[in-house]
Amino acid sequence: MDLTAMIDEHLVKFNFDAQSKNDVIHAGAQLMYESGKINNKEKYINAVLEREKECATGIGMGIAIPHCKDDSVNQAGFALIKLAGKIEWESLDDEPVDYVIMLAAPNTPDNVHLKMLSSLAAGLMDDDFRDALKAANTIEDLRAAFKLVA
Repeated sequence: MDLTAMIDEHLVKFNFDAQSKNDVIHAGAQLMYESGKINNKEKYINAVLEREKECATGIGMGIAIPHCKDDSVNQAGFALIKLAGKIEWESLDDEPVDYVIMLAAPNTPDNVHLKMLSSLAAGLMDDDFRDALKAANTIEDLRAAFKLVA
């Protein structure tokens, strides 16, 4: 799956000042709503929070990938949120998070969310990609980072 082509400048926030996981999830949902990726912000937030209850999405290395597959999603996409500081996320490595990749997938049989998660997980295992992603401060930087694993 070509994640580089899915980067949408309307779904990116740099140096976002968040105090909690909830702050980030609400901000990501707002971005998704404003860009037309979702049609019901509250329903999407609830679906993401339900997924968080099942299993925390902090994958370690300072990164979280909150996500859901829901009827409130019009079109698959992801928001990239670089935090101004670290926040607690109940990560697998018990370390705080400073980068969030928030996914939205429609409730369809094609399981696009699994394809996005798989591509992201593979990319995030690459040190160069992870470092470039965290160092990115512009859309161009993000696209260059994603091309490392395309």
